[in-house]
Formats: sequence, C-alpha cells, structure tokens
Amino acid sequence: MECDIVLEIKGRNNYVKWTLKQWFYEVKDLLENEYNTKLCLKDIETLDEDPSIEYRGEVIVVGLPGEEGYLIELLKKLLDKIIKAQT
Repeated sequence: MECDIVLEIKGRNNYVKWTLKQWFYEVKDLLENEYNTKLCLKDIETLDEDPSIEYRGEVIVVGLPGEEGYLIELLKKLLDKIIKAQT
C-alpha cells in the first residue's frame, strides 16, 4: 500500500491507544477524500501511558481527544499545513 503521508501512533498498547487508532481509521476515508491523499498509520510501541499521533516528530495529539470530531480537526490542521508547504 502506497502512502502519501505516514503518521505514527506511539505509546503503550492499552485501551486508550487502541481507541485512538480506531478513531483514526474511522475518519481516515473522510480525510483522504477531502484532501485527495493517502494516509497511513505506523504503530510504534513505547512505554508512554498516553498515546500520541505524530508526523515527522511533530506531535499532533496526545491522549484521547474528547470526541472523534476533535481528532478530525487536529488532522485537518496538519493536512492543511502539509499541503500548503507542498505548493
């Protein structure tokens, strides 16, 4: 599978990380269609209790946002920044 943008989810394998990962996959298609890009999520196990989603070392979210809508907004902010930098 080819990816245009690879995000990393880091943290201890626990329920919070699993939930954050599931939320990402639930909103992934919406974001890919809106931004005409292909997103991938690389799972990295660390000792951190709170999971984080990162892009090239930049932390996008730590822990579980209050709802999926917040995750969408954080990811859209990142995608806007990436696309602006590519043009």
